[in-house]
Amino acid sequence: VSDALLDYVQRLIAHSRNAEQFSYGLSPRGALALIRCARTWALMNARKYVVPEDVQAVLPSVVGHRLSGAADFAGDGSALANRLLANVPVM
Repeated sequence: VSDALLDYVQRLIAHSRNAEQFSYGLSPRGALALIRCARTWALMNARKYVVPEDVQAVLPSVVGHRLSGAADFAGDGSALANRLLANVPVM
C-alpha cells in the first residue's frame, strides 16, 4: 500500500468524522479493516499493489455497517458509504 493510498484512506476517515451527515465517523479499526480488504481485493485481481479503485470497491461492504447518519439523513450505511466516496477526491 503506497503512502498516497494511505493518505486517501485517511481523508475518507477524516471526512466521515467531520462531515455533518455522519453522526459519528470511522474508527482506526474500521480504517485497518478497509485497508486489509482492499489489499485482498487487489490480490484477487492479480495485483501485488493496491489502487484507489480497490478501496472504492470494498468500502461500502466493509464500512457500511460502521457508519451512522445524522438525524436528518434518511439513508442507510451503504448510502453513507457512497456519499463518502462521492465527497472525497482520490487526489
